[in-house]
Amino acid sequence: MAGVSNAQGPAPQDPAAGIVKLFDTYRIVMFGEIHECRQQYDLLDRLVAEPEFAERVNDIVVEFGNARYQGVVDRYIAGENVPLAEVEHAWRETVGALGPVSPVYGEFYAAVRAANRKLPKARRMRVLLGDPPIDWDAVRTREDIALYLPFRDEFYAGIVRQEVLAKKHRALLIMGGGHFRRNGGRPGLIENELLMALVKPYVIEAGSNMVGGYDDVDARFDQLPIPSLVEMEGSWVGELAAPNPHGGQPGTWKQTADAYLYLGPRDSLTVVKNTRAALDGTAYGRELQRRMGIIFDKPPDFLPEPDAKAEQPAFTKAPAPPPRLPTMPSPQP
Repeated sequence: MAGVSNAQGPAPQDPAAGIVKLFDTYRIVMFGEIHECRQQYDLLDRLVAEPEFAERVNDIVVEFGNARYQGVVDRYIAGENVPLAEVEHAWRETVGALGPVSPVYGEFYAAVRAANRKLPKARRMRVLLGDPPIDWDAVRTREDIALYLPFRDEFYAGIVRQEVLAKKHRALLIMGGGHFRRNGGRPGLIENELLMALVKPYVIEAGSNMVGGYDDVDARFDQLPIPSLVEMEGSWVGELAAPNPHGGQPGTWKQTADAYLYLGPRDSLTVVKNTRAALDGTAYGRELQRRMGIIFDKPPDFLPEPDAKAEQPAFTKAPAPPPRLPTMPSPQP
C-alpha cells in the first residue's frame, strides 16, 4: 500500500480492496478485531467472499476457535455436510471466552464455507483454529484451565508457524486487538514470533472515532468514508496520541499498528449478543453456568434481560467492568 505524504490528508481506501492488495506484498496480515462487532464482521464476511482474496490467501487463523475441533471445522469449511451442532463446539468452547459467544463468529465460519463452495478444491481457504485444545468436558477445577489460559498467545503463534509459515502460505490473522497492538513500536509476542521467522507482518487496528475515553472523539473522522482503511504513516490518524504502557511520554497511533480500520462513529457501532432464549434453560446455558462456577468464586449472571435486544451499542457511557479471572493458584511443591 502506498504511503501518504500529506500528514493532514489520509488516503482512505475501501477496506476489502485494501486488505486484498496488502497480500501482494505481505504474507501475513494481522487484523486486530473489536470483539462481537457487527459492522466489523459484515466487512470480514464481505472480504472472504471477494474472489481476489481467495486468489491470494490460503488460511485464516482465528482466535475464536478451539483447536480440538480442527478436523470437524476442516470438513465444514470444505463444504461437507456437517451438522451445525458439531461445528459450533469450535467457537463455543474456547478457553479465551468467559461467557456466551456472539453469533457473529459462527456467521463468519459460514461465510468462509459459502465462499469456498464457489472455488475449485485446490483454491479453497482453510480456517485454522488458534485457541488451545481445551476439553471442557474434562475441566473440573481452575487448575485444569491453568494448563491453557496463560499460553493462548504462544499456542496461536505456534499454529501460524506450523500451519502457515512452514507451508509457505499467506494468511489473515484475526484476534482481539490487544494481542496484536504494538506498545510504543514494540511488537507483541505473536508478531515477534513472526519476525524471528523472518516474516514481517502488516498490522491493522479496528475502531471508531474515539481516540481515548467515551467522550474523547475526533471530528476529523467525519471526513472519511465508512468504512475506511487508512495507513498510519504520513496521516493525521497515525499522529494521534497513544498511551505509553511503559511510562514516559505518550506514543502515537502509528507506533501501535500499520493501518487503522475506521468502522464508523462511536454511536453507530454495535455488538451482537445471544438472546435470553438462546441461553436460559438450554444445554449451552447450563454448560456456561458450570464453567463460571469453576472459574469464579461468585459466578456472574450472564443471562440478558428478557427484553434485551441481540444487537446493542458497542460503547456505552459507563460500561460495567468485565468479570476478572481469579489469580491462578501457585504450583504445589
